[in-house]
Amino acid sequence: MYSLTFNGWEIECHLCSDGRWQHDTVFIYNNKKIISDKQIAVILDYLYTEGFIQDRRTKYKILRER
Repeated sequence: MYSLTFNGWEIECHLCSDGRWQHDTVFIYNNKKIISDKQIAVILDYLYTEGFIQDRRTKYKILRER
């Protein structure tokens, strides 16, 4: 699991031990009122570019505060 903050969003990347990106999940904690699809795409692109996730299509969940 990785925990980080990107552009004010708290993010957790839960990676499955079998190495298949389809089993991974990204949790984005929404402390603001709205998160747009564009913002989600930017977050997933950043996580992919920096090597936190293996694919930009990794499933994600938007959660309220921790």
